[in-house]
Amino acid sequence: MLDISKIEAKQLEVACESFDLRASIKKVANMVKPLAENKGLNFNIDLAPEIGAWLSDPRRIEQILINLLNNAIKFTERGQINLAAEIAAGKLSISVTDTGIGIKSEDLDKVFQPFRQIDIGLARNHEGTGLGLAICGRLAELLGGRISVKSEFGIGSTFTITLPHKEANTP
Repeated sequence: MLDISKIEAKQLEVACESFDLRASIKKVANMVKPLAENKGLNFNIDLAPEIGAWLSDPRRIEQILINLLNNAIKFTERGQINLAAEIAAGKLSISVTDTGIGIKSEDLDKVFQPFRQIDIGLARNHEGTGLGLAICGRLAELLGGRISVKSEFGIGSTFTITLPHKEANTP
C-alpha cells in the first residue's frame, strides 16, 4: 500500500545504478522456484547471453519480477512457469509466461488498475489486495518502460516488462 501511495503522490524515487542484471534475475528466480516446485510446476529460465551489466534500479526490477512470478505461480495449478530475458531493438524485455488460468480478453485492461481483481470463479480462491500488478505497471513507467500482458483464458498468460536498453559500462 505504501508503494502505491508514494507512486500516486509522485514521491517514490528510483535509483539509477550499475548492477548485474543476470545475477538479479537469477536471485529472484532462486527465491520463487521452490514455490513453483512445491506445486509440481516446472520452472524454466532463459536469459540471453547479452544480459549482464545494467543501469537502472535493481530493487525495483526485482520487485516487479517477484510480483509477476508469484502471480504466475499462484494462478497456475499445473504445467510450467517460464522466465525469459532478451535485448532486442534497443529494449530489454523480461517475460513471465505461465500455463495458468489465463485472463478473459474483456478483463485485460483491468489487471493493472489498483484494487481490481478480475471476477472469475477460479480467481476467488486466491487472496490479494489487487495492488500487485498496478504497482508493477507504475514501477515499469518510473523506470522508463512499460508492462504488457497477452493471455488466453484457460490457457495461460505472458506478462512482459519492456525497459529502455541501458547497458552499464563494464570495467
